[in-house]
Formats: sequence, C-alpha cells, structure tokens
Amino acid sequence: MVQETKVLRKDVIGWALYDFANTIYSMNIVSLYLKRYLVEDLKYDDRYFDIPFSLSMLAAAIVLPALGALSDYSVRKKIFLFLFTLNCCLAVGLMALVPPTFILAVILLFIIANFSYEAGQPFYNALLYSVAEGPQARFISGIGVSLGYVGSIVGMILVLPFVTGSFFSFDLTFLKGWGKPGAFIPTAVLFMLFALPLFLWVKESRMHLSRKISFFEAYRDIWKSLRDTRKYPGVLRFLIADYFFEDAVTTVILNIGLYGSVVLGLADRELTLFLVISTISAVVGSFVIGKAAVNFPLKKMIQIIVTGWVVTLALFVLTDNMVVVWVLGSLVGILLGGLWTTTRPMLAEMVPRAELGRFFGLFSLSGRAAAVLGPLIWTTVVYMFRTDSWPGRLASEFFMIDSSTLHKLSYKLAVVSLVVMLLLGLYIFRKIPAPVRKGFHES
Repeated sequence: MVQETKVLRKDVIGWALYDFANTIYSMNIVSLYLKRYLVEDLKYDDRYFDIPFSLSMLAAAIVLPALGALSDYSVRKKIFLFLFTLNCCLAVGLMALVPPTFILAVILLFIIANFSYEAGQPFYNALLYSVAEGPQARFISGIGVSLGYVGSIVGMILVLPFVTGSFFSFDLTFLKGWGKPGAFIPTAVLFMLFALPLFLWVKESRMHLSRKISFFEAYRDIWKSLRDTRKYPGVLRFLIADYFFEDAVTTVILNIGLYGSVVLGLADRELTLFLVISTISAVVGSFVIGKAAVNFPLKKMIQIIVTGWVVTLALFVLTDNMVVVWVLGSLVGILLGGLWTTTRPMLAEMVPRAELGRFFGLFSLSGRAAAVLGPLIWTTVVYMFRTDSWPGRLASEFFMIDSSTLHKLSYKLAVVSLVVMLLLGLYIFRKIPAPVRKGFHES
C-alpha cells in the first residue's frame, strides 16, 4: 500500500510521463514517417535520412560525457531538459512547414531534433533521483519504461488521422489527411504536452556530491573505464559484442517502417497496426523474459535471444507470406524487449556494485555509438543495388531483374547485413565467461 501511494504522487507521474512523451517522437519521426517521407514521397535515397541520423548520434556520443557530468553536478537539470525538449519539438514542427524543395533544411532540422532528443536523456535520467531513491528508484524507472511503450502506441494512433484523414477504417470527414508530413506538428505538440507534467510537478533536489569534475575529467574517465574493463574478465568483450547487437537492432527500429512499406507493401493504416502489435509484443516480451531470467542463465538467454533475431530477420528476407510476416512482427517485438531486459543485468553481474554507475555510463555511450555505424551500412547496401549504380546494373542484367524487384531486393540485402552483424556479435559473445553466481558480482 505504501508503494502505491508513492507511485501515485504527482512528481512520480510527471517524471514517468516524460518517457511516454519522448517515445511519441522516436516512434513517429525516427521509425515511422520521416524516412518514408524522404524516400517514398520525395524520391530521395536512404542516405538522406541515414547519414543525418548517424551524424546526430555521433554528435550526441561525443558530447554525452560532458552532458553527463553537467547533469551530475548541476541543480538546473529541468532547465536543460526543457530547452533540449523545446528545441526538439520546434525542429520537428518546423519540418512540416519547409517546402519539399528545401531538402537540406529538412535534414538540418532533423539533425537538430534528434541531437536534442538524445542530449536531454542524461538530465531526464538524473531527475529520477529527485522523485525516488534506492530500490524504489528502480521500480519507478520500470514504470517509465512501460509508459514509454504505451506512449509509442498512443502516439501512432493519435497521429494517424492527420496522415490518412481516417482512423483505421473509419473516415473522418472533419479532418483532411496531409500525408506523412501531417505527422510532424501533432508529434511535436504531443511530445511537449505530455512532457509538461515533469516541468510542472517535479521538484529538483540538490545532489550532495563529494567533488565536482570538469568536462575534461569526464572524458578522461571514459578512457579509464575502458582500461579498467581488464580487471573484470569478459566485460570488454561483452561491450564489443553488445555494440554489434545494438547496431543491428537500432537499424531495424529505424527502417522497419520503410521496409514494411516498400518490401511488404503495407499501407499507413496496416503499418501502424503492425507496429502497435509489435510494441505490445515488446511489453509482453520484456515481462515474460524478465521473469524467466530470474532462474535461467543470462548468457544462455542472450545467446537464444540473439539467435532468435538472426532467424527472424532471415525469415523476413525469405518469406512473402503475410500471415508469417505478421507473426514475425510480433516475434521482433518480443525479442526487442527481451534483449534490452537481459543485457543490462548481464553487465551488472560482471562488475562490482560500487562501479555500476560508470560501467553503465560506458554501456550507454556504446549504445549511442552503435547507432552511427548500422544506418551507414544499411544505406550503403541499399545504394549499391540501385539501378543507376554499377552493382545494381550488373545484377539487373545478369539475373534479368526489373527495377522494382531490384529495389525490394536491395532492402532485403540490407537486412542480410544486419544478420551478419548479429552473427559477428554472437561469435564475440560466446567466449564471455558466464557470471560465477546469481546476483551482482561482489567487490
């Protein structure tokens, strides 16, 4: 009963709702509409989305240590988070007002939006300890993650009428569908609207820390953390393997909307339903696999989950059966939730409790760096097999493939490149020593 009272406090609800809010942006802009707008509507190739995304993630990875240090020692976390959130929402909203001919402006706004979204995360994470402490903070963090999944579903559903002019099969005569750019302003409004409770209800607490560190020291600590992985067998190997896992999974998230449209031929309504079902499956997968992980070796679980990813992506490439595709969509959601549920505790069991913070910081930095390479590999593979490139012309002439089939094939080959990444990660991961006991490794 005490726990319920704490969860229902306004500041706790306000903090958790920010997770609900920011996933509306990540689902609608990053996964569902912007890339499809650039590729399908404006007829640009994948590079016009993938390279700007990689640049924004590279910039975020570079400044993340400095922002992390700032979030640790600043008592103005809410101000920084508000400014980054506002910047992201303004950039997304402005994308809807830019004429299609000014493509560089759209790209620049996307870089600003995505960088701002990522840059706000250290401040948001740090504000958790203004609303909860100790084990209760872990519980509240889990609520935020759960609301994040809900936010992505609600965001897709609320924005869909502005794109199609209908709500699934129900036509809305009072609302005109503006196509994919119609998602931009509603997404920006919803992000800011659901983020406001955090700024209004959360009272930032002053952190009492023994010392302050400079930005230079923050970067130096990264190098020290990397060197210190030698003290704990398997940690560096784990981080490298997880880099490849994250690389592949992040690229799937970025491109699942476009793949569903171009290769699977799903319309906007079907694609929204497909992603809603996948997201619900991710919630279920997180819960079920989290429960199973209590009594099952984590290393073995991760190997099974990543093998599941390999098989599922391979089947996406090989099958055209839509019943199988919908089942695979649910399986992707389960595997997505499962991977994120198991990798964090695996790392936690490999290092001392007292050093969890800095190794999780390294883990987070690695995840953002992974989001740089995967999209570049994807866009390179797709570009190589365009009909106006020499590999594409060669494949078209030698195998007598028409341009439409070759276009779809290029996306399937891009998925194959992700399978290769996952297999490489699995090869590296197999030599990691399993934790010698259940629970955290003791210092």
